[in-house]
Order: sequence, then structure tokens, then C-alpha cells
Amino acid sequence: MDEDGGDAQEADEINKVGSVIVAGTGRFGQVVNRLVTLAGIKTVVLDHDLKKIELMRAFGFKGFLGDPTRPELLHAAGLAHARVLVVALDDKEACLKLVRYARATRPDLNIVARARDRTHVYALYRAGADDIVRELFDSSLRAGRYVIENMDFSDFEANEIEKTFFSHDRYAIKELAEVWDPDKALRDNAAYMERARALNAEPEAALVERLDENSRTGTEG
Repeated sequence: MDEDGGDAQEADEINKVGSVIVAGTGRFGQVVNRLVTLAGIKTVVLDHDLKKIELMRAFGFKGFLGDPTRPELLHAAGLAHARVLVVALDDKEACLKLVRYARATRPDLNIVARARDRTHVYALYRAGADDIVRELFDSSLRAGRYVIENMDFSDFEANEIEKTFFSHDRYAIKELAEVWDPDKALRDNAAYMERARALNAEPEAALVERLDENSRTGTEG
């Protein structure tokens, strides 16, 4: 799996358990792990890349070398009792394999996964992930808000626009996942394109309704 030869290394013996298992310690997984541990939550971090694990340890964070898609390592990391699994692997297929196994083994587990793009989001939803974060989406959302704030909108208005866009995108992704066909290009999927066009027309109406409701209830003030 690992071009750097991570899989050739013998997996560590996992001697730690936590409420959260973080599979993958690249840039995404590192930030998630640091934020969660800052909140006082115990994590178990797994990665098959020795260099990433060594770098993590150099900065004072504990991580275990091993392929997170291997069931025996997941169970050693505490899959049976964990509350959340964070799937932050670089390999798309490895992500899907891990999500499918975790969902089948623990139907009650909350699975947070990183997706490379929209089609990866759809596949992860089908595999059983609960919360999916697209690469660059949150940073793009924050950048868009900065633009809005610099165009004479109030902080309140910018916040409402950002929240409306985020909520609608989350809803749209789930809707489109239902009609997505992995065997067809998006443009060749008539049902997908029709639903996408309909969804693209909805955010402005939702924003007007939200701002109107807040003005009536005096939320801003």
C-alpha cells in the first residue's frame, strides 16, 4: 500500500486505548488529533507510513505504526469500545475498505472521514461514513467568507451566508449520493445532472428565508 515501504515494516504493538481512533496522520489527521487531544480526549493514532509516525513522535505525539485497514490492528486499538473513528488515509480505496469494515463491525460507531472529491464523498456515504469532510472545502468556505466581509457585509450577514451555503451543500451531497452511479461519468448520468441543476437553484431562496426569519425574531440584535 505504501510507496515508501511502510507496509514492509513490522506493525507496532498497540498498548493504548482511547475514545477516538485516528487512522492516518498526514496533515489532515494531525490537525484533527491535536484538536481532539487539546479537548482532553484520548486518541489512538495509526498510520502505515513510518516516516509520518516518526515525525509525529518527534513533536511529542504518540502514534503506532501499522496498516489501519487490518482488522487485528483496529481491534487492538480499541475498535470494540471506541466512540469515533477518523478515517484520514491518503488512499481512496483504503478509506472505503476501512469504513466498510468499521461500519459492519460497529453499526453504532460514529465515522468521520476525509474525502478527496465529490465522488469520493458519495462512495464514503455508501460505505457507511457519518460525517465527511472534503479536502479544501472548509478552507474555501473560510476564504469566501473573508471576501464577503470585505464587500461591506456585516459579520452577521457573512455568518448567515456561510451557514446557509454549508447547510445546503451538506444536504445536496446526500441528495446527489442517492442518484450517483459509479459506473457513469457525472455528465452522462441524467438523473444526477437533473437533481444537481435543481439543487443549484435553491441556496439563494434559502438565504432570503433565513435572513427574513432572523429579522422578524430580532436574532441579529
